[in-house]
Amino acid sequence: MSRDAGLKHAALRRRALPWLIGAWVVASALGSAWVWSQADAAGAGATPPSRLPPALAPARGPGAWSLLVFLHPRCACSRATLAELAKLTAHAGGRLATRVFVWAPREAPADFVRSELWTRARALPGVEVVLDVDGQAAREVGARTSGQVVLFAPDGVERFSGGITPARGHEGDSAGNLAIRALVDSQAPEDSASPVFGCALETPMPASGTPLP
Repeated sequence: MSRDAGLKHAALRRRALPWLIGAWVVASALGSAWVWSQADAAGAGATPPSRLPPALAPARGPGAWSLLVFLHPRCACSRATLAELAKLTAHAGGRLATRVFVWAPREAPADFVRSELWTRARALPGVEVVLDVDGQAAREVGARTSGQVVLFAPDGVERFSGGITPARGHEGDSAGNLAIRALVDSQAPEDSASPVFGCALETPMPASGTPLP
């Protein structure tokens, strides 16, 4: 390459550099916007009954509230739900009886259901974790999204339904966990429902050990 050609090539590269940087910035912004749009996309909400179904009720002491939680065993974003659930149960103590239902297709192998989420849920003090075979319990309360919770008052009346995370896979205060705290503390909540962020409960089984996005 001649000296003149080399100089022209270098000049072209210098002129192209700002355009390349600009294109990268735009692509990064679009990618970030897509990620956050997915994080903000709520799943289908539940249609809970007005009273606590006796067959789903957790063991509880006198005057305790009942919290039902529904999880897909491979929903990675439901780790945040369990983190917020740990905070709620620690705050409420014996005032809250919690039962976690883990979706379990009848044909699923044991390692599909007894996942990391299963282990984390069972490690929570005072929380009962059960298999929801073929989603029977979920259908009884109309739960369709992993991370769905339904709270019933000590008299069995439904008082709250929704999620307890601010977005998919994100921990922190949300309308859901603040409402449950208020109710358990005998205060008036700002909301009686909230969006629920997670995977569809009846999502087809991924390969063993593979989390859902």
